[in-house]
Amino acid sequence: MSALHSLTLAKLASYAVQVALLLVVATFVFDCIHYVLHQFLKSRFALLRALGGLHQVHHDFYDRNLGLNDEHLRGNLVKHVLPEYTTQVCVTSVAFLFLEPYPVVATLLLETGVFIATLLLDGKDPNHQALSAMRAPPHTFLVSPMYHAGHHVFPETNFGSYTSLFDCLMGTGTPLKGRRVVLTGASGAFGAPLKGLLEREGARVDTLKFGTDYTYSDYSRADALLRDADILVLAHGSKREQAMQANCDSFVALIERFRALAVGRKCPPEVWAVGSEIEAHPSFGNETLRIYSASKRAFAQHAWWYFRDRSLVYRHIVPSAFSSRMGPGLISGETAARIALFFIRRGFRYVPVTYTGIAFLNALKFFFNKGRPPVAPKDAAEPLACSAPPSSVRGPLQAR
Repeated sequence: MSALHSLTLAKLASYAVQVALLLVVATFVFDCIHYVLHQFLKSRFALLRALGGLHQVHHDFYDRNLGLNDEHLRGNLVKHVLPEYTTQVCVTSVAFLFLEPYPVVATLLLETGVFIATLLLDGKDPNHQALSAMRAPPHTFLVSPMYHAGHHVFPETNFGSYTSLFDCLMGTGTPLKGRRVVLTGASGAFGAPLKGLLEREGARVDTLKFGTDYTYSDYSRADALLRDADILVLAHGSKREQAMQANCDSFVALIERFRALAVGRKCPPEVWAVGSEIEAHPSFGNETLRIYSASKRAFAQHAWWYFRDRSLVYRHIVPSAFSSRMGPGLISGETAARIALFFIRRGFRYVPVTYTGIAFLNALKFFFNKGRPPVAPKDAAEPLACSAPPSSVRGPLQAR
């Protein structure tokens, strides 16, 4: 008892940090085992497939349609919940060799409390609830119910049980295989290599071409592809001619049409939009850069809105200048595409593709500056006006 009385605030804080780290390590080890069991399901060896099959009951219990099946309730508790708890306890107990007993015991009590609560709930904890539709997961390192639901819809991704650390390290944070992607700017320095990379990941990529599939006054021809798409990638743009229409108006119009066509889906629609570091730095008196900057900053205000809208998964790609028809850069478009996909596969939704560091400074502006919703035109025939003053905003634009 005297030892307990001698605990200082600093010591308690140290113990709290140790408990948090122990929980992260213990759950990370289980996430590694979780991943291996999924790989065993694809093995050519019957024994490994049988071991992987022990975990399959968890996916039978909470299926790809996000429904709960009580006939697998007992099997889920025995073959998933109990092994998960056992793994965490074993890993945590090793810490008795290195740490004082207090944080280790506290961690074991927390793990045991969660295990007992899960048993009392018959495995139907907050991460395993029947859902008619998913929303975008919140922006957090901790695993939310929506994040974990993504694993049950796409079993080859979202392996994290309590944190997304495993997915960040392994590149399993974003499902791509088998998904339908619609891409603009597919002939550009960034879009062309990105298309190839996505196809190598197993995605099916269709392209939208300006002048053929849409114009700045008519986007209706894009609907046929948008209706079947899972992901919309906006990689087109212009520095000079009609920069505002290319870099802002068309982005908003296509996103809004895509969102309207995706209403009622099980999974939220996903949008990747290419921004620029010029969102954060001045145009240095260059008239072309001033026009380009105005258009990119106008869209960035709407991107702020989309980034926080949980009815869709929005990813904002912010590259340093790369070599393209719009100008020179220190990296190629292919290198920029590879870096962007590296971060996206790890679940990033603000994607810095930078050799200058400006994209990191821009992140502060992007996260903390208040944006505004897309400007609704006065009538269906009127084009969008990203440069319109905020007073003209009447709410999010609906696809027409």
